[in-house]
Amino acid sequence: MRYGFIQRLMWTGFKGTFRKQLSKSFDERNPAEVMKNARKKYRKILSGVDEFEKGDRFLMNILSCAMLSAVLLSTEKKYSLEEVRVYYRRAMCGNFLMKAAAKKSRAYTAKGRELLKSQSKESEKNTNPYSWKFSVEDGETLNQYTATFHTCGVCFLMTKLGLKEYIPAMCSLDYDMAALNNTEFSREFTLAGGGKYCDCHYNHIAIN
Repeated sequence: MRYGFIQRLMWTGFKGTFRKQLSKSFDERNPAEVMKNARKKYRKILSGVDEFEKGDRFLMNILSCAMLSAVLLSTEKKYSLEEVRVYYRRAMCGNFLMKAAAKKSRAYTAKGRELLKSQSKESEKNTNPYSWKFSVEDGETLNQYTATFHTCGVCFLMTKLGLKEYIPAMCSLDYDMAALNNTEFSREFTLAGGGKYCDCHYNHIAIN
């Protein structure tokens, strides 16, 4: 994958909160040095990722995975899954870009839902192992739907990097993202947990 504008934007936009949490959530003595090394690893990781098709809705997902992975491969200490989960949640959700992105979801509008379904159909043809294949089913109202993921780019990348144990830390962010958009989120199975798919159920609570 080329190191273009979006790839640079991801690093620039989130490096501040990722660095801040190195001392608040982790116990790193030199956050600046960790981030310096992580930036090099971030570019190297992305250079080994297949190029995404134009319009792939999951590009930011794989970029955030590459960023977290780069940091984990640069820290002085090895952290537990729970420590990484807390670190990643705070680094992402404490960033204004994440808050803004979460609130821009159009999945609960008629046009947005049709776009989501169209993207799911296109994903069936996707041969990029770093992206996702998924299907969408409507709920009882427009504010409800289920997205079922049959492949996962995060699982593929983090397993390749030797960080498989930390995949659930990224999975847990789905709950936080939904909460930022006034949405109830539930899931019974995950690919990371050995399931055949990830069943993601969304119930948007409209604010009058």
